[in-house]
Amino acid sequence: MAIIQDALKDTLRFMVHQYGFEEVDRSLREIKLADSQLESSGQSEGLLNKVVLARAASQRAKPTAPVYVAKMELPADTVAAVSELAQRFEDKAFLPSFGDVANFCRIYGIDEPVSRSRASAIPRVFKFMATMQADELQGILDDGMFSGPARLGPIADAIRRNGRANAV
Repeated sequence: MAIIQDALKDTLRFMVHQYGFEEVDRSLREIKLADSQLESSGQSEGLLNKVVLARAASQRAKPTAPVYVAKMELPADTVAAVSELAQRFEDKAFLPSFGDVANFCRIYGIDEPVSRSRASAIPRVFKFMATMQADELQGILDDGMFSGPARLGPIADAIRRNGRANAV
């Protein structure tokens, strides 16, 4: 039971961090109201429980980088950077494809995950990042390294400007 309570607290802590206490509290109150309306209308709790369990199972099956990182013990000077990279990973702004994950692993000498999914790479990538220095992590954040092709626009613009300058 303590493990479930810890998991619940970790999940709630992440949600509060992500959405703010007021939004989480408001959502919990809405859920409570909806549940009480279902009970008073005589609808079966079984259906509600099946929906809740199905959602919980699908969430367990797909780990998220921010939740994984929130459970890690990190040096104080790297917590913010690793947490930001985890959120960017989740938003596909950092290592947006498995090809980018594989490239990251090759560059840093990490064994590539056997499964070719981004989610399977979360433990491997973030355990390695936990060993990195704060300035290295900040460099990855500041330079947008490993952000995939979505960030190639500024590079293409610079190449065009340079090409025009050389043509003159």
